[in-house]
Amino acid sequence: MTTLADQLRLLLPPVSYDGSAPYLSATIEAEANALNLADAKAGVVYSTIFPDSGEGLADWERELGLPDPCLVGQAQTVGQRVQAVISKLPGRAGQSKPFFIALAKSLGYDITITTFRPARVGVARAGDPINGGDWNFTWRVNAPAVTASHARAGITGAGDPLTAWGNKALECRLGQMKPAESILLFGYGDI
Repeated sequence: MTTLADQLRLLLPPVSYDGSAPYLSATIEAEANALNLADAKAGVVYSTIFPDSGEGLADWERELGLPDPCLVGQAQTVGQRVQAVISKLPGRAGQSKPFFIALAKSLGYDITITTFRPARVGVARAGDPINGGDWNFTWRVNAPAVTASHARAGITGAGDPLTAWGNKALECRLGQMKPAESILLFGYGDI
């Protein structure tokens, strides 16, 4: 296999320059080293473009204002931090059930959403809950009682636990993204 320096020597005009001459050879070696270094740096930059690689995580967090204020002081694994970055990127708008379900999924949670309505004459039936007017604006996120985040090769950092539990990130992000006039409840258990 040829080196980059060998390939650069092949680009020299065959009669005018001697690629093995000491000064020219040193110049070619220096140029080849500079090109190899630039290629290596380009690979690092390329990997930081995609937040799910975990590279450049501190920069992504700084740009997106992470960790969320309600998570300051909470220990998070590298994988959870990556999920927070990914979930914040598309999380600019949306008020539909599918939007919030997808947002939770990007954080690593499987949820369903229950909406409520106030009791109305002619609509309510025997056995239906008798809800007041505020129930028009109330919705409940149904999540598993325990959500475990397991370590994954290539994402988990040194010192991260093999498994982390908790739903604080879900409550924090959905609380930030919910419509201002709505009342958000969380229900944990069977979904």
